[in-house]
Amino acid sequence: MTPKKFLQKNVTGANALARKYGIPPLVTLAMAALESGWGENAPGYNFFGYTAPNGYKGKRQLLKTTEYHETPNVKYPVVIKVTDVGDKYKYLVKRWFKAYSNPTQSFLDYGSLIYNADRYKSAFEYKNDPEKFFSEIFKAGYATSPSYYNLVISVMNSMKKLLV
Repeated sequence: MTPKKFLQKNVTGANALARKYGIPPLVTLAMAALESGWGENAPGYNFFGYTAPNGYKGKRQLLKTTEYHETPNVKYPVVIKVTDVGDKYKYLVKRWFKAYSNPTQSFLDYGSLIYNADRYKSAFEYKNDPEKFFSEIFKAGYATSPSYYNLVISVMNSMKKLLV
């Protein structure tokens, strides 16, 4: 889907999260767009790439993904390849991800995770500054990819032009 259609389809959900949890809509939308390829790659409506932790009782799906770690011996259900990329190891793996019945469930799960996790509390000091808000959740360890911060900021900047 085009970026404009993605925004039109999901801005209402992002605004609802802003009202319920105080998360800036631009942060929600940029992360969902990046994680899902503008909605084109969101199997099971999982817009945020949320994994299903051990013991998770909800719907789940086994998907291929790339992860980064500091050690070459991290366990996954299926390890396809591990590559040394300097100060980290790049893993191509299959792991369990959450699956949702609709996009709203995915957005609500994202909002609940960000709002309720102690490690992200500092972000809420910047509810009116999406870039600082996102910076705080990234610094708190939201993603394993070293390029995730720059990618989300780039998507935010693209979205700002479309939301004018």
